[in-house]
Amino acid sequence: MKPKIIILLFLLARAGLAATAAPYGLAADNRIHAQRLVNEILATTPERLTAGMHCVPPGGAAQTIIASTLNVIGKPSDPPDVEVGTHGATLMALNLKVPKLGIMLPLRDRAGRDIGALALAFKYRAGEDQVKYFVAATTIRDRLAQQILSQADLFSLVP
Repeated sequence: MKPKIIILLFLLARAGLAATAAPYGLAADNRIHAQRLVNEILATTPERLTAGMHCVPPGGAAQTIIASTLNVIGKPSDPPDVEVGTHGATLMALNLKVPKLGIMLPLRDRAGRDIGALALAFKYRAGEDQVKYFVAATTIRDRLAQQILSQADLFSLVP
């Protein structure tokens, strides 16, 4: 094969990959109720590093990140996140390199129904009381639940 044809094939293949590899959405462009709630968490909890909500969007088949302080809107949820969202387990993950303590809890609506997962990461120093952060995460989750009428409510548009 001639070099020009190989380069052309490479460029065409690369263009096709770029067209199919959709980037995840930006948190700043996310105009749904769930994002507003995540933004409120960020504004009112200074010891928190990140927050995100995972659930199945209307018409969707799989749980995804629907709101986040990171630019990962629409990213498929990882298996542990799905486990929390579907089975109600709570996960805690310590990362002393960053340092942070990640807590993933079931996300609930006002009626107490599990509707997804809430991911929170807190600044953490070695030796701190992890129970303190678990209580803080549960308090945040329960406060949010009072502002969520239903899973569908998370997707309502806000100005």
